[in-house]
Amino acid sequence: MISRILAVSGAVAALALGGCAATQPNIDAAHAGTQQLKTSLATGVAEPTFDANGHEISAAVRAGLIEAFDQQAKKAGVKVVANGVPVKITVVDYAVRSNVARFMLGVLSGRDHIKANVNVGDASFEVEDEAHSALNGIDVVAENVGVEAANGVAKLAGLPVAQ
Repeated sequence: MISRILAVSGAVAALALGGCAATQPNIDAAHAGTQQLKTSLATGVAEPTFDANGHEISAAVRAGLIEAFDQQAKKAGVKVVANGVPVKITVVDYAVRSNVARFMLGVLSGRDHIKANVNVGDASFEVEDEAHSALNGIDVVAENVGVEAANGVAKLAGLPVAQ
């Protein structure tokens, strides 16, 4: 009986402390772009532009997302060059908790969340991440979204996706 309680408690704690970190976007065939785009991606992409779409997003969150994109693109073999294929990340939904609420209330304080559309040439896909824990905040969510965006670009280019 005690072992069952401990197992359930451990599972609940893991769920409460973890955020969602799915770093593989789903790209349907209708939005995967043309063969010409795949060829163009071999020469590289431009550093992403970021459209907050009316949401108040701090400079640190923006920078963290772009930096995570750049690092993951490099791991995946996608070159980031000045005259590369344009990449635009447009925020669709954004929610952030205050640090005080996150630390004092943890999962009861709600969630940090970013959902965005990524446009790469004539292709597009959606990226999204959220965190409910006291440990992970909007900075981690932004990094995960940047990684997911870079992985999506790598998929469009036909490259293996780095972890």
